[in-house]
Amino acid sequence: MLRGGGVYHAGHVQKLKDMCEAHLPAHCFVCLSDLKPDCEVIPLTDRWPGWWSKLELFKLPGPVMFFDLDTVIVGPMDEIIDKARAHDFVILRDVYRGEYNPKAMQSSVMFWSGNMRRVYEQYAACPVWLDGGDQAYLEQVVQSATYWQDLTDGIVSYKVDVQGRGLKEHHKCVIFHGSPRPWEQKDVDY
Repeated sequence: MLRGGGVYHAGHVQKLKDMCEAHLPAHCFVCLSDLKPDCEVIPLTDRWPGWWSKLELFKLPGPVMFFDLDTVIVGPMDEIIDKARAHDFVILRDVYRGEYNPKAMQSSVMFWSGNMRRVYEQYAACPVWLDGGDQAYLEQVVQSATYWQDLTDGIVSYKVDVQGRGLKEHHKCVIFHGSPRPWEQKDVDY
């Protein structure tokens, strides 16, 4: 998802598209955006601020595999996606809050196999800007989730798993949450 006016631009969309082409099984790459990056675009329509626009993703019927623009895919994702296909909704357990709340969600990488439109519709009916953002909202409305960490050790946090430790062979996808951004570090090729 690319929203105008932030730190991300069309070049970040192109980087993610290139990574998907290199490391994902056959797929259709689409970007939700209010801009015109060089790929298939589904226009953002609700004009919600910042990360709240991410909830427009849930208009899309599954199967959907979503990556934030500050995600770096470093290896083949076939096995990871195959594991996700057996579940209705897969999301990351928050790398910090998840230590004391096993249902804490982090929305950098998500997958859903069916129709999740109700998540969008509930929010659209009564948009409220919660502390904790879209992740806090998802924790309230998604009653049943599978967590990537319970399916694979291939999706990792840069800050928690890679920074100062380096990439491991089993790492396939690195999430960057906050600073540094992928282009501000040297441990993971971007």
